[in-house]
Amino acid sequence: MDALGSLVASGRIVDLILILVAAEAALVALSPRRFGPRAPLLAGLAAGAGLLLALRAGLAGAPWPWIAGALALAGGAHLTELALRRPKTLRRREPSATSAEALALGSVSRRHERTKRRRPPPLPRPCAGEGARGA
Repeated sequence: MDALGSLVASGRIVDLILILVAAEAALVALSPRRFGPRAPLLAGLAAGAGLLLALRAGLAGAPWPWIAGALALAGGAHLTELALRRPKTLRRREPSATSAEALALGSVSRRHERTKRRRPPPLPRPCAGEGARGA
C-alpha cells in the first residue's frame, strides 16, 4: 500500500489536518489586522476541528460518547460563529408599526415605509379593436 493510502486507512490523515488547522488558528490569532475580526474565524476553525475530532474518534473505534462530545463541540462552535457573524442590524429589533400609538409617535418600520412608496397599478390598455379606428 502506498503512503497516502496507509495514512487514510489508519486515520493519521486526520491528525495531519488537525495540525494544519491548529497552525491556521495560531496564524489568525497572532496577526489580527491581516484577517479582520478574529473571533468568528477562530470559532469556525473550532467547529471544523470538532468535526475532525469526531471523524478521528470514529475511525479509531472510540465509544459513542466521545464521538457525540466532539460533535457537540463542533455544533457549539458553529452556533458561536453564526452569532458572531450576524449583522448588528439584526441583533436589535425595530419597533413594529402595528399600533396607532407607534404610528403617531413616528416609529414606522422599514417594511411599512416601502409599502407607502409603491407605485399605483398601471392603467388597463385598450383592447386591440377599440380606439384605433373610428366608427
